[in-house]
Amino acid sequence: MRTLSFLLGLSMLVSCSHESDNVDNEVIIGDSSSNYVIIKPDPAISITASHSDSLDLNSDGIFEIRFSISPINTVTGIGSKTEITTRNKLQILLSGMNLPDTLSIKSVLTRDSIWSGIDPFTILLQSYACYSYFHCVGWGNFRNISGKYIGYKLGEKFGWILVDSSTSELKIREYTVLR
Repeated sequence: MRTLSFLLGLSMLVSCSHESDNVDNEVIIGDSSSNYVIIKPDPAISITASHSDSLDLNSDGIFEIRFSISPINTVTGIGSKTEITTRNKLQILLSGMNLPDTLSIKSVLTRDSIWSGIDPFTILLQSYACYSYFHCVGWGNFRNISGKYIGYKLGEKFGWILVDSSTSELKIREYTVLR
């Protein structure tokens, strides 16, 4: 009887799945996974100086990332910056310059990638300023790009946000919502 009880208990223990068993060790941007749903808003979400927007990346009712464009004071009065603000322990994949990295489709997200900390922060995607009518400077990894991804990590799960960026508008064309 003890052997039967032991085998029954052992089979129940082995059949239990742990949360960590359902987490991918890496995610390839563009591929499907049971850990997220790919959202393709139609029309794309448009961020401008007069309209910021936020995304809830895990359907918990808390917006983890906010996108905004704001003016920059310059000699000519022409300038803007596009930033993201994180919260709820969201981490952003960073480049070697400690700015959000521009990723392409099929890029791999792993735990060993360079991630921001879990504390809330605001970080620059791109800025644009004119210091004379003939001298304009852009800065940041997301200057006038099309079809580039922002990688993110929330807990042990990975996702991405597909954006197009110009000096006056950021479009969110696709993003993942974690399950």
